[in-house]
Amino acid sequence: HLEGDDNICLTKDDDRICWIHIGDDLANDVGASAKCGALAIWVDLSSKEYDQTASARFKENTLNKNDVNNNEKQPFWSTASSDEVEKRKKLNKKAWKFVSAKIEKLSSLPDAIRGLLD
Repeated sequence: HLEGDDNICLTKDDDRICWIHIGDDLANDVGASAKCGALAIWVDLSSKEYDQTASARFKENTLNKNDVNNNEKQPFWSTASSDEVEKRKKLNKKAWKFVSAKIEKLSSLPDAIRGLLD
């Protein structure tokens, strides 16, 4: 990490390195890596195309996984308590400000990286 820089990133005029962290977890990937100086790309993959559940599990309106009125239940394999789910929602909300780019398809990753480097 260079002194005085919040993020280290390669530019056309120098030879500094660039750390871009790519992850699907807002709190653990995006928030944590950005606090350490990385640019963070949030991979919020399409649930239909990739069969992903991460972003749906932690939306603001997500209720307890056992609540019959919950349209966005926790997956059957989740062992997270209601308190843990609520804590994760809060951490994710705080991590939003650290998202440098967001992609919903893996094929979008090269363009997202180029966008951060330009």
